[in-house]
Amino acid sequence: MDTKPSEIQAENLIKHKLVKYNFLVTKPTFDKEGADLLIVKDISKKITPFVKIQCKGRTITTNSNVTIPKKYVEENFVVFLYVEVKESKEDFLYTYFQPDILKWNDLGEKWQLIIPKNFYKRDKFKNREFNKGVALQIENILLKQVINDLIRSHNSIVIDGIFLEKAVLKTKSFYQELYPDKEFKKPSIDELVFQFCRYGQVELNSDLNCYLIYSTDFGLEHIVEIGDLTVYDYMNGEIEKSVGSKYNLYKMKTDDFVSFKIEEQLERLINTENILLVADDPAYVPYLDILKDRGIEIKIIKMKGDFGSIMHHKFRYADVMYPIGIAIGLEKYEL
Repeated sequence: MDTKPSEIQAENLIKHKLVKYNFLVTKPTFDKEGADLLIVKDISKKITPFVKIQCKGRTITTNSNVTIPKKYVEENFVVFLYVEVKESKEDFLYTYFQPDILKWNDLGEKWQLIIPKNFYKRDKFKNREFNKGVALQIENILLKQVINDLIRSHNSIVIDGIFLEKAVLKTKSFYQELYPDKEFKKPSIDELVFQFCRYGQVELNSDLNCYLIYSTDFGLEHIVEIGDLTVYDYMNGEIEKSVGSKYNLYKMKTDDFVSFKIEEQLERLINTENILLVADDPAYVPYLDILKDRGIEIKIIKMKGDFGSIMHHKFRYADVMYPIGIAIGLEKYEL
């Protein structure tokens, strides 16, 4: 049976659907590794991520199937299947990513998907219909390529000021019980950043950017020496850079949710910088899960679980009480 007309129709429909989701779609002039179409991203950049699309089209009168050579199937390979029911002229569009294709029938050198006549009634087809969620999966494949291929030479520390204030108070309280006669000093942001770099294994130099975001409703400046108060909102470009000790310190005092501002800042940094996040709030967990799914790695400094951590995530982390302990005047042997 000649499937060529169906596959040409499928290719045109698939290209139209992808363009609607603002993907850049091109047809390669070569036949390589099953790529009928290519989705590309950021063609102005030195590194151009791409997703290979194979278009399959079938007009169903009885059972049918599609086969894909195993050598084509990689993380950035997606099969689009367009199926038309001949009697009713209804049509359907399905998508299959690498994990989906690996569940097809194993024919040795090929994977095979059986398409029964009543395919549209079956959950395994309904669950693969093209929609906004599928478009997001494609976007994530492109983002992973960017993140994995870039060489990030700059480091940034992003500090939740509400958490920092609570962490300093809790650290002082904990060690005051151990050393009741000891006087603790008010830590400076410079000393804290220095210690965060040591414990987070981040190089402290003139290229390091530290973003301290704190709340108008809390009193961080009474707990930590952060220098002159600045109200410049660097998120909107109104920025005045204050230079800390051998690093760049940017401060933002906000009456908005600090976690919202932190996430906005992370979005500006994740593709180009190595990030150390100093925070401990369950509000970050859904966002951190998204970063993990996108293949983004960050380091975190937070409370240990047995000291009241309320942020459960899948990233590496260091205990915030150790760097704070040094910053308030403890010796290493006292920690």
